[in-house]
Formats: sequence, structure tokens, C-alpha cells
Amino acid sequence: MNVNFEKTKYLKYADYKTIKDFNYYQLEILAKEIRDYIKEVIYHNGGHYGSNLGVVELTISILRNFDPLKDKIIFDTSHQSYTYKILTDRKEKFKTLRTFGGISGFSRIKESVFDHYGAGHAGTGLSAALGYAKAKDISNEDYNVVAVIGDAALTCGVTFEAINNIGQYPTKMIIVLNDNEYSISRNVGAISMYLKKLRNNPLILKIEEKLDNLLNKIPFDSTLKEWIRDTKNWVEEGFTKIVSPSVIGVIFEEFGIQYIGPVDGHNIKLLDQIFSFAKTLGKPVIIHTVTQKGKGDDEAESHFERMHGVAKGKVKPSNFIYFSTDEGMKIDDFTKSTNKTYTEIFGEAIIEIAKNDDKIVAITAAMPSGTGLVNFSKNFPDRFFDVGIAEEHALLFACGLALGGLKPVVAIYSTFLQRAFDMLIHDVALQNIPILFLLDRAGVVGEDGPTHHGVFDLSYLRIIPNIEIFVPSNEIELRNIIYTVLKNLSKPTFIRYPRDFVEGLELSEFKEIDLYRWKLIHQTKQDNENYKNKIIILSTGRMQKNIDKIIENLEKENIYLKVYNCISVKPLDEEVLKEVVNFDLVVTLEDNVLAGGFSSSVLEYLNDNNISKRVLRFGWLDQFIEHGSIQSLFQNYQLDSQSITHRIISKLNLYANIRS
Repeated sequence: MNVNFEKTKYLKYADYKTIKDFNYYQLEILAKEIRDYIKEVIYHNGGHYGSNLGVVELTISILRNFDPLKDKIIFDTSHQSYTYKILTDRKEKFKTLRTFGGISGFSRIKESVFDHYGAGHAGTGLSAALGYAKAKDISNEDYNVVAVIGDAALTCGVTFEAINNIGQYPTKMIIVLNDNEYSISRNVGAISMYLKKLRNNPLILKIEEKLDNLLNKIPFDSTLKEWIRDTKNWVEEGFTKIVSPSVIGVIFEEFGIQYIGPVDGHNIKLLDQIFSFAKTLGKPVIIHTVTQKGKGDDEAESHFERMHGVAKGKVKPSNFIYFSTDEGMKIDDFTKSTNKTYTEIFGEAIIEIAKNDDKIVAITAAMPSGTGLVNFSKNFPDRFFDVGIAEEHALLFACGLALGGLKPVVAIYSTFLQRAFDMLIHDVALQNIPILFLLDRAGVVGEDGPTHHGVFDLSYLRIIPNIEIFVPSNEIELRNIIYTVLKNLSKPTFIRYPRDFVEGLELSEFKEIDLYRWKLIHQTKQDNENYKNKIIILSTGRMQKNIDKIIENLEKENIYLKVYNCISVKPLDEEVLKEVVNFDLVVTLEDNVLAGGFSSSVLEYLNDNNISKRVLRFGWLDQFIEHGSIQSLFQNYQLDSQSITHRIISKLNLYANIRS
């Protein structure tokens, strides 16, 4: 898989060293070639699309003015670091983006010496950069520190903690504010409003209204009418450009950070001049750049949310072909299904339920589309709250709503809920506040890798008193669990589900179900008394996808099986657990780390009740799971049906040898 450099003019020769010698015409062509390369790779591998198309020129200028080997260049969130990867040491490796064994879609320290800080969550960049800058001062070293943050990071509380600290411990550092108005969804909050044009400024609206009235009174085109129209355009655009920066600039300068901007983030020559000047300053400076998210792709420019991160095969390939046509690149099965996702099923269900319960309100932390709440926000605008990238605030806000008599539904990714762990304990659980949490992207998520795998939630939630955890294995269970919980909401409750398509089952009316009884889904027929072994399998959530094949394989080996779908992880179904005394082996299946997860709770129950049984546990080991397609992860970490079957049989054979 080699780059077809016959199709490139400058990319073949471009890296962070050589681009310093390119003229601005050459750099303009290079920027287009980099965009084409990014499009091509994302077409094959999926990835973050709009944000990377938007920062090409900005990244080129940064690498022309700073030495990425010596200077500490940090990308907040880092999903916009594709150009940086290409122009440092990963031009060829970039074709392996987000594939198992390939390079990450985010910065990673262990991936390259040019990655000075790894990140997959927003708001970490400034704090890390300040740490580097103060270390430089204390060690009396000589390097620049550059932090590239998005405007969405300004809705994140930890960013303001860092800004406050920069004011307290001023040091030379350069902050690049990449302002494109979007993170994944449109940015929210007061700071975001300052960064937009002041369209709703009462003074501007009043002047516009008077000018419109005057224009309407002039019955024909004239020099006067044209002058008034030009004046109106100046008010709408020129005036807001003058006023808006001064407002946001004052905020930063009050913290002791010099403000420069706004500047065109696609004008490399202008950026070069500003970075050159910024390096001469001996204090913190913020450069406010304005970029177009999705630049160079009409659809990405128009549909920010849909084109933020895209699956394989979802973008138009570029005119440059960087993959040969016979390489057999396959689109992951996740992109092929015509079924809905768990996210969509939740989004539809919560609307149906909320129509008959006006106490239901929904909260998200900058993820209305990612969590399936966009249509809820349209149906119930007064009952929907997007608090921005502020998970801690989201939970505290939900506590107040619940104590005020409402039923808050907090939809959040499993991996993002980790950021509010203290609030889970100190505020939600300790006070036993009835809130329903919908944990999307639970379990492994695929190509986004270890910063986004939701494989810890069963472990970090299970240790907290007063809460309940439920894990549906299909769309019908998800709907009925949500319905049942909201009818009886009395404590903090968590429902986790994966980044998967559902089975396509026919949906029926909501039904209240027994949440605490595990469902018997298979029992071997009792007509054969000569079974070699008897096994009870306790399976949760996504792992049910493997279960039919596992059952088929094991029964071929003359093994008696009893299999349960364990919807409730906390509390456990103790009636079923009492049955394990009748079996030779207990098998647990979970899409979570084994440490502290579902299987740990089963072991704890057996130990506490003096039940001595062999338990074979399947889940994610005590390590960070790499990125790759979901299918490849299950295969490579031996959690596919064949691997599970083989390990069970091997374990039974081992026990037989010990007995003999």
C-alpha cells in the first residue's frame, strides 16, 4: 500500500522540515493535496472528517514556525491532528489510520516522538501545556509550548481552571484558539455566543430595523438607496467584526493572556507573520483563528454534525488515488446494516414516553446528535438541555432538576461519564437522587480506540451504593427497560448499550418488565443422561450476539447447558446464582474489563455465600484496548464465539485431567 506520488505535486516532498522552504503558491497546492489524502484515507478507514479539513493551513503554518521535535505542540482532544501526523513522521503510516495495529486517530505519546501529549477528551490541552511551560522554566530549558484548542473547549470547565492558573503562574506559551463554531454539534454557552457574530445585539438589530424601514420607503433604485444598503451591510458584518473580538479579547486579557485576532486560519502567510511575532513575546498569548470546518468539501461545510466523524465509505474519494484499486480494502460490517442503532432506538423511545409524561427532561453534554436527542430537542425544546462539554455540571444540574420534581434523563457516552466520577458519588448516589443515565458507546467502540472504549463503567459504577445497572441485549429490551425505569424511577439508574446496530426485531408497545429476574434463554434437552459436563452461562448485553454459536459448538461436545441473559448487573439475580451448585462450571460473558465488572460481582456472591465453584470469565483484560474495527478487536482479543468455545472446552479438559 504505497502512496501514488505520481498523482501528487508537493506532498511527496513535504514534511515539517521541507515545507519551510515552500513558497505560498506551493503551500496552497500542498494544502489541497493533504485534504485529498485525508479524504482518501477516511473513505477507506473512517475518521474525523470536518475538523481535519478545517485545520490544514493552520497546521502547516504551525510546523513552519515551530520545531515539533523540540517544541511542545499539543492538540486539545487531538482528533484534528491528521495533517500534523502526515507532515511529521507518519505520511506512509497514515493509510493505517484507526485500523488494528495501525496509527491512532488521536495523538499518542507511544506512537511518535512528535506527539507530546495524548488526548481523546476535550479540555485537557491548556492544563498539559501549562505543565510543560512551567517545567521549561524550572529546568531552564529553551523550547516553545503551543496548545491548539477548539472553541468547544471553552465550554469545558477544566479549560477555565487552566486559564485561571495561567494568570496565577504566567509563563511564555502560545495558545491557538481554532474557532469554527462547532465541536461535534453546534457549540453552546455564553462564551460560544461571544465568538459568533453579534447578530442579536440589540443595538445592531435596532439599526438594521431602521435601515430596512428606510430602504422600503425609497420606491426605486438610486445612489442613495445603494449607499443605505452598503451601510446596512457594514453594520451587519463590519461592525460585528470590530465589536466581537474586543469582547472576547477582554476576557483573556483580564487573565493576563495577550489576545491577537481574529485572524483567517486559512491564510498561511498571515499566520506565519503572527506566529513569528508571538514567539518574540515573553508571556502567554492567545491567537484567535477562524477556520471553516470541513473546508474543501461542500457537504462537510454544510452538514457539520453529520460530517464530524464518518464511517468507512461515507465520504467522496478524492481525485488523487493513494490506494491501489486491488488492495481489497473492506468496509466494516458496522457501516452496512440497514437496521437502526441503539442510539436511534433510545432517541425514539424517549420521545414516545415523554409525550405521556411531562416531567421527563433530557440532558446532554455537547452530544445531542451522538446520543440520539436531536429530535427530542425539537419536540420538547423547553425540556431539553445541552450544557456543553461540562459533564460534571450536567450531573449537578440533573440533581437539581430531580429534586425539583422532574425526571432527568442524562444521555452520555460511557467514557465521558468517567469525567464526573466525583459527582456520581458525592452528589447523585450519596443523596440517592432519582436520575436515569443512558450510557451510549458502552463496551468497545472500534476505531476511536482506548480514549473512547466504554469498558470501565460496570466496574466504576458497581462500587457505588444506591445505584442500579441494567444491560439490554436487543432493542426490545432497551425500550422496555427505559419504560419500566421511568415509570418507577426512585434511585440513580444506569442503562448501558453499545455502539451497534440492533437486530431489526419488530417493535411492539412498551411493556413493564421484571428488571431483576435474569431470563433463561436456553436449556439443553433432558433426554440424554450421559453428558460429560454441565455448564451454566451468564451472559450480558452485547455478548448475546455470540451465544447461539457458542451453544451450538458446546452441545456438539456433549455438554449440558443452561444459559441466562443477565439484564440486571446490579443487583444480581440471587435465585439464579443459587443454581450454580448443580453445575461443573460457571461461565460469565461481559463487554467490560474483568477487574471489578459483572464477573467480579458473581465471584463475590459465591465467596460470600460459601459456594465453591469453578468460574471461567470472559471480558476485557487488565490492559488498554487498542483501536480497530469492533469485529477485529473481538477476534484479536479472543472474545469471538470460536475463541470462547475453544477456551471453555480446554478448561473442561484441564479439569478432567486433574480429576483423573
